[in-house]
Amino acid sequence: MGFRINFPLGLIACVSMCGSPAWTQADDSSHITVFVNDSVGIDRAMLKRAEAEAARLFRPAGIAIDWRNCADTSDCRRPPRTNEFVLHIVSDGRAPSDFVFGEAFLGPDGKGAYADVFFHRLRQTGGKLNIAQLLGAVSAHELGHLLLGSHSHALIGIMEPTWGPENLRRISMGNLTFTPEQQRAMRDRFRSESLAVSLSRDAEGLGLQ
Repeated sequence: MGFRINFPLGLIACVSMCGSPAWTQADDSSHITVFVNDSVGIDRAMLKRAEAEAARLFRPAGIAIDWRNCADTSDCRRPPRTNEFVLHIVSDGRAPSDFVFGEAFLGPDGKGAYADVFFHRLRQTGGKLNIAQLLGAVSAHELGHLLLGSHSHALIGIMEPTWGPENLRRISMGNLTFTPEQQRAMRDRFRSESLAVSLSRDAEGLGLQ
C-alpha cells in the first residue's frame, strides 16, 4: 500500500516545527516491536526523533512501540513474530511514481509485517519541513497499513492516500493523526488476537488440540 504527496516539487511552503500536543499513555497499551533496517545511513539522532514522532501518533490508540535497530540486533535475520514488524528505510523504491514515498506489503488475507520508506524521495519533496517529523509521519502511515490491513486508506487524517500542502502543515503542527475509528480498529485487532491466544491456551489445557 503506497501513498503519495500530491504537489509539484519546489512549491512547498516553509513550515516550522511547532509544539506537539501531549498525549496520555493509555493504561492498557498494546506493544508492538518495529525492527528498523536503515539502508540509507540516517543520522541516529534524526532516526530517534522520527521514531519518537511515529510512537506519539500511535499513543492515542493505546499502542506502544519498542524500536529495534537492525544494526544492533540479530533478530532481523529471522521472520517477524506476532506483533513484530520490519520497517526498511531505502533510498528509492520500485513504485511507478516518484511521488510515492512508502509501501506496505500485505498478503491476500490483508496481513503483513514488512514496509518500505523511500527516504531520498521524502527528503527531496519535504522541502523545509522538518525531515525527522516527516519521516515519523510516513513511517506511521506505513505501519498503519500493517496494523489496519487492506483498504485502510481514508478520506481524512494520516491514512489519506495523497498528501498536499495542508497535510504537511498539519504534520508540522503535530496534528495529522489517526482518526478515532482507526484507533478503535487497531485496539480491536489486539483484543481479538489476545482472545484467540487465550482460547488456544484453554483448548490446549482441555486437551482439545
